[in-house]
Amino acid sequence: MTPEDCKRLEELKEQTDCEKDFACFKYEINQLCRGKYHIDLDIMECLEGVMMPCSFSIPFSSTRICTCPLRKYIAQNLEKWTTLKQSLSDDA
Repeated sequence: MTPEDCKRLEELKEQTDCEKDFACFKYEINQLCRGKYHIDLDIMECLEGVMMPCSFSIPFSSTRICTCPLRKYIAQNLEKWTTLKQSLSDDA
């Protein structure tokens, strides 16, 4: 991770009100909440289900969308930390 990434992640943490105190980020990167980033739509699908309710997880059709700016930045910029990064056309 670059110094710029570290700086941006800290800025996002300061701007984000996380009810879980950034549990997914604080412990280790492999403890991040599971998600799938859809490049074509620029959205992060939440794969945690109802077991891990979060104010950043909003219902959308038959799934949930993650609106956490910190998690989305990680998915967009730090590919090795992303559970799955794909376009919707890859789902078919």
